[in-house]
Amino acid sequence: MKLEGKVAIVTGAGRGLGRGIALCLAGEGADIVVNSLHEETTDKTAADVRALGRKALAMAADATEGAQIARVVQEALNSFGKIDILVNNVGGAARRKEAKTGFFDEVISEWDGNYEQNLRSTVLMCTAVAPHFIKQKSGKIVNISSAAGRYAFTYPIITSYGAMKTAIIRFTQSLANDLGPHNINVNSICPGIIYTDAWKRNAKRAVETIPKFKGMDPREWFVGMMEGKYPELGALAFTPLRREQTPEDIGRAVVFLASEDAKNITGQALNVDGGLIKS
Repeated sequence: MKLEGKVAIVTGAGRGLGRGIALCLAGEGADIVVNSLHEETTDKTAADVRALGRKALAMAADATEGAQIARVVQEALNSFGKIDILVNNVGGAARRKEAKTGFFDEVISEWDGNYEQNLRSTVLMCTAVAPHFIKQKSGKIVNISSAAGRYAFTYPIITSYGAMKTAIIRFTQSLANDLGPHNINVNSICPGIIYTDAWKRNAKRAVETIPKFKGMDPREWFVGMMEGKYPELGALAFTPLRREQTPEDIGRAVVFLASEDAKNITGQALNVDGGLIKS
């Protein structure tokens, strides 16, 4: 196992990408500090980690609040005596009451919400964990960005969300410079389109509002999009591999970056998107 004896904190791990990441890390031998906002989903992922034979600490906490983050980190140290891996997965677009199409439709509260969910949570968690990595002279940080941080997609990707995901990439690069001398690797991953909660909402909206797709099952519509059946959707319709991604695809990439296989990789943003973005 690539991560035998390692301890990882995964934020936003109650469902979706975070859950997939946590289970992939556990499958490679890591014990997991499971963080999510809601106690029910946090406990469920922790139970799934234990079912794989690994230890799990369930820590329901708001990753945008410094005091709550400090509690997560301290409890992790109390329980395991160390932290080896930090995966910053908290994120997502602020929910909207209605479909909007661009910058002039966004309000400042949406910018604030996307900052807190995506960038602030990442910065605060790194600030809390980095001193422990420096003290032990080792550590792996993986920040989850997005393909939206690489390319200015049109709707349904909103301006403030993409801006924060781009900021995560640049923060990762700067932090890699600062922490590299302490034997700490800092990288980011840019997932593509995955059928998690946000894309479930997008699919539902598409079959409700786009005349051609009205009446379709949202899940069926999403699979058709991933298979390239709707070229009129533009950039989102041309993923070269023409197949759906899963949270485990991202989890396996995190395992690689958190392992010694990637010991000389830092400051990078790895696209895991079926070829949606070329770089």
